[in-house]
Amino acid sequence: MDELIERFAQNKEQIAQKIQKLASSEFPSQTLGGQTINSIIHELVEAFSSQLQDRKDSLVSLVTRLTRQTILAGDSVDHLRFLLDRMLELTVITVLKQPNEELQDYKLLAAPIELAKSELINIALRTQQDIITKQGQALLELSTPVIPIFDHILVVPLIGTIDTQRGKQVMDNLLDGIIANKAEVVLIDISGVPIVDTQVAHHIIKTVQAARLLGARCILVGIRPEFAQTIVKLGIDFNDIVTKNSLQAGVELALTWNNYKLQKFVEE
Repeated sequence: MDELIERFAQNKEQIAQKIQKLASSEFPSQTLGGQTINSIIHELVEAFSSQLQDRKDSLVSLVTRLTRQTILAGDSVDHLRFLLDRMLELTVITVLKQPNEELQDYKLLAAPIELAKSELINIALRTQQDIITKQGQALLELSTPVIPIFDHILVVPLIGTIDTQRGKQVMDNLLDGIIANKAEVVLIDISGVPIVDTQVAHHIIKTVQAARLLGARCILVGIRPEFAQTIVKLGIDFNDIVTKNSLQAGVELALTWNNYKLQKFVEE
């Protein structure tokens, strides 16, 4: 093993140059994850050399970082895997005197790189899942806007299915909006919700109760006839919640509560 390490140390610059030559014809861009290909190759070769010298996980740690920055930059991790494969191939050709006859030596050289490739796949999957989760969270926030329409009056239009996660997001956004805008009245518009069942009604009631604790009164608007029938059939108690059949009627009531007066001006 010591002899292998020495041979690699003597030839690592040559190996790096050969990888750079192969990469220059393989990659249309000479950057990966916001870093130049040549600097990545240099880091990989140095990390591989350190790991061969029993500096544990040098290559794996580097590949973990490179994988994350590559994905976050929108580049393909296949390019990173290409560099690892070429590094192994060129190391075997350069360092082993008789590659076909020195299986044990080959395994010693290949093990760190194969481990790094395995970690690359794991980190890539986890990073992509994190991105998907964050994008989903961003979509939830965008799908639950809190809109100030007058001083101390907010509108929360609900569109789409309300499940447990969405219900929590609605409550969180609404409570944050009440604090940020010092809201006294909130209109919750459910005209865009396709189905109102026990679960949806439960989320709405909890949201209204939470808003009330912060000193804001809620008006539930956009209740369609079929929704009203469903609520009655399910025996859901909405007696403590003020309801209006349209957003316009809700806005008029909210303005009255806040001592606004609507007046129509006719041009002479």
